[in-house]
Amino acid sequence: MIGFTKVFAKETVKTIEYAEYIEYTAPHILIVDDEVLLCKELVQYLRWRGHRANYQSDPAESVAIIEREKPQAILVDINMQGLNGTRLVEIVQNLGYNGAVLLMSADPHAVFRANTEKANVLCVLEKPIPMAALERYVRAVLV
Repeated sequence: MIGFTKVFAKETVKTIEYAEYIEYTAPHILIVDDEVLLCKELVQYLRWRGHRANYQSDPAESVAIIEREKPQAILVDINMQGLNGTRLVEIVQNLGYNGAVLLMSADPHAVFRANTEKANVLCVLEKPIPMAALERYVRAVLV
């Protein structure tokens, strides 16, 4: 792990690990999908690329997290049990969320419908998600 020194208030010096620094400074990406293994894979990849990412597998609980933490971007599955992704996006945007929204789905028909109906959505990605494409969109949003 790479360590370095960060200066706080000019006189306090603290050495922190690089991963800890990312947690303090990197923009936040929240992944919302009921497929926990996919969430963990996406979080691991995004963290490896230097982003601060976490996930929520319960779409209903993610509304409160989005309101509280205000992530700069959310990556939301369209087809989930209970609250589907397009409805989740509608709810959080009505509550004032103005961060970037990326949708994803393994269902090509859902991807097509979302692409034709998308409002206030940056992109719709088809699963399995090409990691290079995800990285491009995330970098475009967070820069």
